[in-house]
Amino acid sequence: MSFQDVGKPGAKSGSIGAYGGSVTAMSSANMLSSSSSPSYSNQEGYAQVSDSILQYKRNIDILKKIAIQFGTKADGPVVETQYKVQVDVVKDLGQRIDAQLNKLGSSLSGTQASMAKSRATHVKLTRDYRLVEQTFKNLLMDTRQKRMAHQQFMEQQQRTNTVRAEEESQMQMQMQLQQERLNEEIMREREAEIRNINKGMQTVNAIYQDLAHLVVTQQENVDQIETEMEGASDNAKQGLAQIQKANQSHAQQQCTIS
Repeated sequence: MSFQDVGKPGAKSGSIGAYGGSVTAMSSANMLSSSSSPSYSNQEGYAQVSDSILQYKRNIDILKKIAIQFGTKADGPVVETQYKVQVDVVKDLGQRIDAQLNKLGSSLSGTQASMAKSRATHVKLTRDYRLVEQTFKNLLMDTRQKRMAHQQFMEQQQRTNTVRAEEESQMQMQMQLQQERLNEEIMREREAEIRNINKGMQTVNAIYQDLAHLVVTQQENVDQIETEMEGASDNAKQGLAQIQKANQSHAQQQCTIS
């Protein structure tokens, strides 16, 4: 039988929990006939302690299930509150079991045989309780280490994210600076192109002005040549007329002589 059966009426003699040992339970007739005896009172007390240890272990199992959620997606304020409440419950049960064991240990009485049996039961239950209590302490330690490791991981992750964010921010600033420099370079190139275009237009305008001046100058020369050509044509006509007139006069003179 397990430790929760120790001292219960009707329990058979056998091992206590997984840790060995035996205790002979009182029969129903003996309990009725010796209900006022100290040994029966002790057996009832040990039965209560056994029930308390069973409840203690069950609450530790509940605490384990809650502790498993730390570091998972379910982790959060709710799990934190549940864990703290359950730890308080287990500690309260432990204090009650300690008080019960201390009270029973200081009140051992009866015959030598009943005292020996009660003392053996007390030792076994105390050992069972201490083993379960150690499981609770180990759970608290493991959970604390797990949470510390998770917290360190989260802090490291946060530092990594912070560094990454700073690097991304610096990269964005560098890209922005590069973009601004590129825009400035494009603006300078456009301004240079505009200046070149203006300079070219001024050159073309100057060429047009030179051409206009040349056209005006050449027109004057053309006009002068045309005037001179007209004068030459008039002179030629006058010369031709004089030659014809001279020829006529010469012909008349020859006719008169003959």
